[in-house]
Amino acid sequence: MHEKYGPVVRFNPNEIHFNDPDFIDTLYPGASGRKTNRSLMVGKRNGTPDSMTGTFDHDLHRRRRGALNPFFSVASVRKLEPTIREHTNKVLSRMEQASITGEPVEMNLMFKAYASDTIVQYAFGDCFYCLDDPKWGKPYFEAVDMFFALNYLFGHWPWIGYLVRMALGWVMRNFGPSLREMWEKKLWWIQKVRVIRASDDPERVKNTIFGGVLSSTLPDEEKTDFRLASETQLVVFAGEGTTAHTLSSAVFELLSNPATLEKAKAELTTATTDPNEIISFAQLDGLSYFNAIIQETLNTIPRPIRVREPARVSAATMD
Repeated sequence: MHEKYGPVVRFNPNEIHFNDPDFIDTLYPGASGRKTNRSLMVGKRNGTPDSMTGTFDHDLHRRRRGALNPFFSVASVRKLEPTIREHTNKVLSRMEQASITGEPVEMNLMFKAYASDTIVQYAFGDCFYCLDDPKWGKPYFEAVDMFFALNYLFGHWPWIGYLVRMALGWVMRNFGPSLREMWEKKLWWIQKVRVIRASDDPERVKNTIFGGVLSSTLPDEEKTDFRLASETQLVVFAGEGTTAHTLSSAVFELLSNPATLEKAKAELTTATTDPNEIISFAQLDGLSYFNAIIQETLNTIPRPIRVREPARVSAATMD
């Protein structure tokens, strides 16, 4: 639509798409202090109305976001390096085995498994172990894709989303393999939240996202199982497909540009003397060409800007 109609497109009565980098600072004036609410339909459409992304009220959104922000700082993510290193070893081991057997590897699915095990481990101190699954957890990711496809229905008929969220367990389990997979995962992370809530282990509070949320200054009504189930779904889904898509895009572009790939590999060899060693975050930080590749990958992934309720641009849109 942008190619046909230009940088500004109204695609429904309440939303406008912008595809104009010169407008970004106007849309997201970081330090302006502007307060804006978002459309109620956003939460209904994405299936997680009680999550941070689905939050209508500006101030409530800030409070919910504030409870999660510390866990995504550079310092906090660096503490996750041992987990990332462990999962990286699993990925490399399976890729090496595939090279021996000649079995093709579906890169996007592998990256989803990699991202999922990492973000879920960070959220709860445990994960789905997709990297140990011969199918890379494919049934689960197919269920996630089906859920995203339902978002279009939720947008037009929000009551469908309400029924899906409130349906009894036996109904969901017998409605099809995809919904059953989603329901079982939802029950899993609700149980993990309850385990963290009942735990007196201070490490859970310091080192897991939802341990931190449960120990935060948010009021008790913000820490119910139902509310945190929505937030969990947001954190997990946001960490899986987006990361996998970015990594897949990087691999595709590098393989499509052999000269760039060779230059990147040459720089990586300067970071360590042991070719079998996984390079640390600190070492990667010092690789200018490698970091330029990351930035260029992020810059080339299409992201048209969406504004909900154009008269009141939402601060929550940035999520």
